[in-house]
Amino acid sequence: MFGPNFVIVTVNDDTGRPFQLQVYPDAHNPELRQAGLPTQYYFQPARVFLARKQDSPQDFDFQMTLFKGLMSEEAHVTPGDLAGTELGGGFCAFSTTFAIPPSVITGAIQKLKQREHEIPARIGPFFNFQDNDPEPSLGIIPITESAVVCSVQDPVVTGGKILMTAQHSGKGSIEAQGICSFLISCNLPAAGQIASALKAGASPPFLVTNALQETFYINGVTIEVDVDIDKVFDSFSAAVSAGGLFRINSLEAEFAYQRCITSGAIKTHMTQNNAVLDAETKKWVEENVNEMKKTALELVKHEIFDFDPAKSDSKATADRGWFSGLFGGSAVSIKSTHAHNGVHVRQELVLDQTVAVSHTVSGNLNDLLPAVRADLNKYLFIIDIGEFFKKVQVAGFCEVNFSEKLSDGTVLRSPLRAVQLEAGYPDFSRPMENGQVNLTMRTSGQHYIPGETEPTGAEKPAVWRELTARDFVNVSFLRLDNPVDGWPSDQVKLRRKLIFDGQDPRVNLSRAIAPTDPAVAVIEELTTDHAPVMTASQVGYVFVRFMVSPVRLPSNITVQITPTIGDDTFPPIVVTKDNVKNALWEVYSDKYVLAEEISYTMSVEVLGPNFTDEPVFYSTSEPVRVPVSEGLIKYIPQLPAPLPRAPADKIETINRYVLAAANVTT
Repeated sequence: MFGPNFVIVTVNDDTGRPFQLQVYPDAHNPELRQAGLPTQYYFQPARVFLARKQDSPQDFDFQMTLFKGLMSEEAHVTPGDLAGTELGGGFCAFSTTFAIPPSVITGAIQKLKQREHEIPARIGPFFNFQDNDPEPSLGIIPITESAVVCSVQDPVVTGGKILMTAQHSGKGSIEAQGICSFLISCNLPAAGQIASALKAGASPPFLVTNALQETFYINGVTIEVDVDIDKVFDSFSAAVSAGGLFRINSLEAEFAYQRCITSGAIKTHMTQNNAVLDAETKKWVEENVNEMKKTALELVKHEIFDFDPAKSDSKATADRGWFSGLFGGSAVSIKSTHAHNGVHVRQELVLDQTVAVSHTVSGNLNDLLPAVRADLNKYLFIIDIGEFFKKVQVAGFCEVNFSEKLSDGTVLRSPLRAVQLEAGYPDFSRPMENGQVNLTMRTSGQHYIPGETEPTGAEKPAVWRELTARDFVNVSFLRLDNPVDGWPSDQVKLRRKLIFDGQDPRVNLSRAIAPTDPAVAVIEELTTDHAPVMTASQVGYVFVRFMVSPVRLPSNITVQITPTIGDDTFPPIVVTKDNVKNALWEVYSDKYVLAEEISYTMSVEVLGPNFTDEPVFYSTSEPVRVPVSEGLIKYIPQLPAPLPRAPADKIETINRYVLAAANVTT
């Protein structure tokens, strides 16, 4: 097959519907006939059709399922920007094909045998069937790739009220039938819109597009390519905002490339076997052959595009078209500026092999209309889910004192700055995927405050800070009808993130609980508890209130308590007469679960009444050891901590200093 060398064969199917087939001959037909073998012909897909069921060929492969009996609030089961789409209203499943009916194939073969079509002189020898020749064969053009897209109604048009989400693999079939299947999830208004359209005899608002890579054979074509860099830049700039995020797929790049051809940005001179190529074939090569497109843009891609081969882009990598292949799946942007210097670059390209050609076909679901009007019940199913439509709800609340004022006026600020909750539950429509539970993790929910029955507004992240510490946050899921393997219907996954002040010495987290950030603890659990409480101590907490005695410390005495747990010794706690009742030691850590002892040393400084008096220092002779239980929490609300015994030779000096300080105070 080569270029525009095709004929149009018009055939009616069994219902009288006409099909115009664009038929290409095999490049080796003369040799095949001479060898007594069947000649070969190929038709090019022209559009996408709604497929029929394999086990019931008289029916279309289409089904709309609508759920009724939902309360209005069920539309808020999912996060606000996807309200209801998980299964809040219904779903539509259908398959498409670009194959043609067998009766059309049979009729086309008969017309090829009888030459009931126009034959351009240059390809006459390829349509050479004679009486007594073997029956010719007609099949689809070889397809190497098929990228499929299903377009649904834009939610912006309805202000976000009608939401449809198309789910499909993104890759279409490349076999002769070209079957592609889709699942459209709909919220309540969207499901109602489609059901109403079907009842009225109208088709759903879906458009399916297949971007095909087809294989053609080209023999002895030499192309001299002349590229005007300035004009190519201008052509692509007209299609894409300069300097903006490009991420253009091959369908969109095709539009910009065609502008280059029509504007003269890309010029070619073509010959075939040393003869100038006719205008029709030349135009076909310019517009269709991917090697031609890639050669032209390869010459200028470093001049007009910004891209980093070391950085891939998920959208670009998923696109298997010629443009993505040119940049190796990198994220691409057009340069914001380009100096127009009138530079041209030239390259010679020889095509003497099979080449890939881009071809796009699309179609809607209008084929369904006569069948729907004849028997709506085959295609529309309405299910009253009633009491079976239930939710799993997680209501989280916070018991973190972000700040606390003690009786002596001391303000304690927690090192915890924020707490975040994520809740996970199997996806209702696809609870299992690849043999594993398919969890949906949600980070947002409805916020409520105590005493109120209405949420405070739209869904917001499930994050608690000092100003929102009183909030309850409700996260909802559609409850599974039946448990999946290893997952009870009422089980949820909870992920708590405790975000600490990384500079606070009270925070000492291990990498096991803070794997990516030493100040962010991540705690995960599978549980049936749907009312999780957010507390700072969930990471592990050590709390000791040292009850220093005597309680009435003289003003000239300063005590330092240096605590130790495990292998870690912490900064001294300074105690004076002002905070003697609130000598607190706090540690937020998961490192001391197995610790069975804490210890501390105590040092005392006594100042004399005069500036030149020598201070008296004394301390514990050895660490004071206090047994504790294994576990995350080590909580000692009152630990007696008497001052160490003063040295005998310093007692008289200490008493004199203390008496002098008391006299000054009074």
